[in-house]
Amino acid sequence: MARSGSRWRGFVVVTGIAGSTVILLMIGGALRGGSLPTAANVAQLVSVVLAVPPLAVGLRVWWNSLSAKTSTLEQVERAHQALALLVSSQWREEIRIRGLDDVTRLAVRWRLTELDVMDDAGRVDGPRRVRSWLRLGRVRFNGRTDRMDDMAHRFRQLARRRLVILGAPGTGKTTLAVLLLRTLLEDRRPGEPVPVFLSMAGWDPGTEPVHRWLTRRLAENYPALRAADFGPDAPRALVSQRRLLPVLDGLDELPPSVQPQVLSALNAAATTESVILTCRTKEYQAAAEMSAGHLLAGGAVIEPRPIKAADAAAYITNRLVPGQSGGWPKLLATIKSRPNGPVAQALSTPLTLWLLRKVYIDTRSDPAALCDTARFPTADAVAEHLLDNLVHSALSTISAEHDPDDPRYHDHPFRPRHVWDSGDAERWLSFIAHHMSRSGTRDFQWWQLYREVHRRWTSLVGALTVGLTIGVTVGITGGLTIALTHAVPGTLADALIFSFAGGLTGGLVGGLTGGVLLEVMKSSGVEPAYADVRLKGRLRPLAGNLALGLTVGLAVGMITSLGFGLIGGLIGGVRESLVFGLAVGAAGGFTIGLSRWVSTPVTDARPQTPVFTLRRDLELVYVRSVAFGLTLGPAFGIAGALAKGFAGPLAGIEAGVAFGVAGGVVFALTFDLAGASSTYLAALSVLYARHRVPIRLMRFLDDAHRVGLLREAGPAYQFRHAKLQDRLTQTYRDSTERPVR
Repeated sequence: MARSGSRWRGFVVVTGIAGSTVILLMIGGALRGGSLPTAANVAQLVSVVLAVPPLAVGLRVWWNSLSAKTSTLEQVERAHQALALLVSSQWREEIRIRGLDDVTRLAVRWRLTELDVMDDAGRVDGPRRVRSWLRLGRVRFNGRTDRMDDMAHRFRQLARRRLVILGAPGTGKTTLAVLLLRTLLEDRRPGEPVPVFLSMAGWDPGTEPVHRWLTRRLAENYPALRAADFGPDAPRALVSQRRLLPVLDGLDELPPSVQPQVLSALNAAATTESVILTCRTKEYQAAAEMSAGHLLAGGAVIEPRPIKAADAAAYITNRLVPGQSGGWPKLLATIKSRPNGPVAQALSTPLTLWLLRKVYIDTRSDPAALCDTARFPTADAVAEHLLDNLVHSALSTISAEHDPDDPRYHDHPFRPRHVWDSGDAERWLSFIAHHMSRSGTRDFQWWQLYREVHRRWTSLVGALTVGLTIGVTVGITGGLTIALTHAVPGTLADALIFSFAGGLTGGLVGGLTGGVLLEVMKSSGVEPAYADVRLKGRLRPLAGNLALGLTVGLAVGMITSLGFGLIGGLIGGVRESLVFGLAVGAAGGFTIGLSRWVSTPVTDARPQTPVFTLRRDLELVYVRSVAFGLTLGPAFGIAGALAKGFAGPLAGIEAGVAFGVAGGVVFALTFDLAGASSTYLAALSVLYARHRVPIRLMRFLDDAHRVGLLREAGPAYQFRHAKLQDRLTQTYRDSTERPVR
């Protein structure tokens, strides 16, 4: 709210400075013409104009005072139910694509940790008579990933429903958290909070408190909650009323100095009574040892039991198809006979067993080389080898089976819709991983890709090229329209020269504006927006936005037209300029208000996937552009005719429609550069020219998700595992830092 007020105060200051400058110039011009009465009239007229911006601010404050500041209990309840549907739909599909509900998956056993990193038993499990009588102070929490109902029941028995899931990299911490989330949702009791999965990468509780961070992430991942049907602050209300069960993944991905702060913040926050937390064992132990108070208060702490060699061998055997022999008997014998050997130790986690399946089992490759201790002396060497070959194996298998003429192939959830070269795919994914790691996040958000266009001149030159191309094209089109409709007296050459000069100037200004916007937005956030043109229940916001837009548009139109008119401007007279400025300003203000009104999320139960959010943001760009062209174009023509600049209303409307259509294109590619999808497309073009990404990036990422290389987390993509992102990041750095011979 303070930031909004600051923006309005800045608007008044800038308008006042500009208006004062215009007053001095206009009065000076009138006095230079020797007419003191004219100067006095001008001063009086402009004083009225300058009263409009403060009036706009007053109207805004008054409108805000009439609007509700908080969502009602009924609206929050509807938002609560909608959130449950959104999360359930999102993770039902994601679990299916990732194969987490496969009945033949490896069952991981979990038990309470033996490390001294857990709160007092009474605070974790509550008072238990049997435990008191038998003097057993130990809490029990055992479970298996193939019996999630039992684990969900045990979680509900905890005194504060707080759980910490520990484990080494690749041991299935995130998988357990996701499966527990799904089980809690499928059997959600009345009044229970909705479990929501959130990655903690990039969070600093010192600058962003828990409730504010949860509110922001909830609004980002589920923008439908910001719809008018749920009131003005449904995400904040859901957090503050404890209707959210945060499932926080990746505490270990935060800096070591921040990890204890997160635990302290969760303990102090009144909005996080229930929470599920995942972290690597060593990092959590280090955070707990930094200070005795940095334990998750009332939280049970569990970790996986080691996967036995016999379990790993059984999992591999069940995955082999009949007749698939080769080096498999040798590998299975090595695992059983040498359980402490490199290959057996490497294949002791769910991650590496999955990698073995993708790299060797699915590709029908011979795994005998994995038993060579000279080539793979350690478990890490085996794991790195599997990670290095994952992308190639996943896509080469698909390419061999791909049948573009079979429609059933495209509907398969685990197969991509297109064929990609595995070498190109690895290079593109390595760049994406590098971009994410450099940003300090595990989430790839397509609207943040513009941050990779880091060269200032690249942004400016690219925007100038686009702006000049569009400006000249629009200018020539407008010149031909003026000449053919005879809207302005003169020859075809005169019309073309006039319009070409105007288009060149407009393209230069628009291109510079777009380039500057790209640079400025590198230090500010841009978010996807959504076009909602429904009228039901949204008439009040429509009226408010139109009133605000008209007020601003009229003020700007009058100030500009007066300046142009008195200094020698558009038509040559103050009255004609005012008529023109008022008409065009009103149309422009109407467009601004309409644009603000449509930029709201829709209310539906569809998951907010990356592809879906990009499509919706592009729809908003189209709506804005069409509204701009169809509104401002005819208004420009009619105003020009009324101001006696065009040869009659009909000629003015014809010229105005042509200008409006062209202006809509200019609006989409210059002013809409401030939108998420426009900046994404601009950055994508530059990165494609540098061979960093494919031109159909979202199509490629969707296919990478379908083959299991990526996972969806709301509107963002994540790599299947953090180790895969880290390995690909190193691959990218090795390729770019390799010395040139």
